[in-house]
Amino acid sequence: MTVIICLVGTHLRRPFDGIRFWSKRQGITKLYLLYSNVEAEDETAIFSYMSRRNAEELKKRLEIMDPVMIGFDPMNQRDVFKKIYGIMSKARKDGEEVLIDVTSTTNLTQGIALTIALMFRNARVYTVPSKQPAWYVAGKVGDTKFEEWFENARNQPSLDPTEIKLPGYRLEPRTKHEEKEWEMEKRIVKLLKENSGSADSVSDIIRWLGYKAASSTLRNRFSRYISRLEMRGLVESEKGSKMKAIRLTEFGSIFAEALTEDFHV
Repeated sequence: MTVIICLVGTHLRRPFDGIRFWSKRQGITKLYLLYSNVEAEDETAIFSYMSRRNAEELKKRLEIMDPVMIGFDPMNQRDVFKKIYGIMSKARKDGEEVLIDVTSTTNLTQGIALTIALMFRNARVYTVPSKQPAWYVAGKVGDTKFEEWFENARNQPSLDPTEIKLPGYRLEPRTKHEEKEWEMEKRIVKLLKENSGSADSVSDIIRWLGYKAASSTLRNRFSRYISRLEMRGLVESEKGSKMKAIRLTEFGSIFAEALTEDFHV
């Protein structure tokens, strides 16, 4: 069972060809079309217009797959992370593999998609190359010149999808024991977010979890959790101090928001 997350941007035919390519090779159980729903009056408006138009057209052409349209801000790191992470998390629980198409989205969204793919073992990333050189924007939205350019640019012929190879390591656990440890580590991340993103010491975290006293055994156990979260880049702590303050990194804060925000489709 395979899910496709198509990050829809300036192209139509290339993402369409990519989806057809994978559907012929493995069963696609769900298709998500993520498009820009940003209302703007600058250059962002052009990308949003093309993204929305292409997503609507893809939904029509791929009606048999019952695509799910999801609006997001492709230039907002937190919004991009939460939307893609929510889909990935749901797919993992359902035992589904996920293919992420980064063919025509923004550079920021491409980077975040790769970051999230490195967190899940069930994730793969691909792009659909064009057979011809890139076409640059001509005219403004609504102009005849722009519409001619847009129709030509979004229907450029494509090559077969190219999967972007990722290293074997992922942030998510590999064994039942690691799964249990990871669940506790995520609880710690959420607790930190609920408490302004920081704790004065590991003893605070222990008390937040309902323990009456922070024994040496508990402190050692939770210090190991904090060390692993540091290695994952989710928290940072003061060095050279017995009572080390612990705080979420910027990435940790974004991750905590993704964990606490319900995802519904």
